[in-house]
Amino acid sequence: MKSFRCTYREPSGKIESERIEADNQAEVIELLSSKNFIILSIAEETSKGGLKSKKSGKIKDEDIVIFVRQLSTMIDAGIPLLQCLQTLSDQADEGKLQQTLNALVDDVTHGKSFSEALAVYPKVFDNLFVNMVRAGEAGGFLSDVLEKLAGYLESSVALKRKVKSALMYPTIVMSIAFLILTLLIVKVIPVFEGMFSDFGAELPLPTRVLIGTSHFIIGWWWLIIACAIGLFFLFKWYTNTKRGRLQLHTLFFNLPVFGQLIRKVAIAKFTSTLASLISSGVSIIQSLEIVSEASTNDVLKLVIKDATRRTEKGDPIADAFNSSPYIPKMVCKMISIGETTGKLDSLLARVSIFYTEQVNTAVDGITSLIEPVMIAILGVIIGGVMLAMFMPIFKMSSVV
Repeated sequence: MKSFRCTYREPSGKIESERIEADNQAEVIELLSSKNFIILSIAEETSKGGLKSKKSGKIKDEDIVIFVRQLSTMIDAGIPLLQCLQTLSDQADEGKLQQTLNALVDDVTHGKSFSEALAVYPKVFDNLFVNMVRAGEAGGFLSDVLEKLAGYLESSVALKRKVKSALMYPTIVMSIAFLILTLLIVKVIPVFEGMFSDFGAELPLPTRVLIGTSHFIIGWWWLIIACAIGLFFLFKWYTNTKRGRLQLHTLFFNLPVFGQLIRKVAIAKFTSTLASLISSGVSIIQSLEIVSEASTNDVLKLVIKDATRRTEKGDPIADAFNSSPYIPKMVCKMISIGETTGKLDSLLARVSIFYTEQVNTAVDGITSLIEPVMIAILGVIIGGVMLAMFMPIFKMSSVV
């Protein structure tokens, strides 16, 4: 016997959800149809109680954006929330998202508010998402909040994609260069070494260094791999500690060229998130606390936490941020104007747009700069190896 989680509408119009034991899904459909129930969803459960799916894994950010955008449109059209969730669940591809939507339908059917149902799945819907929905439910403007949330998520996904695309090219080029260099050292240099053995004269220093490197890699490759793996896990462990993560993020903020880009990305995300929360009716203090928890950079997180404490004591928000070297003076000035005029959310949104454009410009500039720099680096590395290999041949020719 298999277990199925079923949601259906009774003839009276009441929606119910229950677990039904049956040999197959067809038997469940026949049972519910015989009672004149309208079947809304049927999902097989695993032995652990979770919904069975042909696909699993993390839900893509793009799928969440589409879900929020569709939900906002449907609610704005006057369709009840439960019916919206059920419709979107039926339309979703079988996988992690459909599992989550089925569970949301089940929770809302049994009396939970939408925000309470979302809070059960923090890996899918973060603290920012839940609190904005809660504010929309309390204020009666859920569709507006979801529309703002969809816009925020879309801009966040676009920004993330832009930065990833900028880093993709140098990563691929350096990986190819590493493979070529390894192939030369392991396969080609030993062949040249055999040719040089009958040379008689002392080999040039660069050639001797290259041959020694080849011997070391060929003889101790297992030690090199073991040390690399050990260093990788040591680095991962240390950067997962509070102190290590803070030092790493501080280093990121102070990198040449890329440090400015990382700062601009962090500021764009921070101002956009804060603007979305405030415009959704969340209090200033609570918004700052949520933004602090949502921040993926520990340096900025500490700055926001310190600003939150000072704001709770009565300091203006702009003054609370002004003492940090990581918050640009222009941002503090805009926050100060927003506090004075009562338009903090709209000014923060403008700051977010400005820094997003700055990030796009910086990424385009770095991308155009990366190509010649990579070519120069590859030329020096590969050219240096080739020169060291052929220097004895040149010397031999001059002797002859």
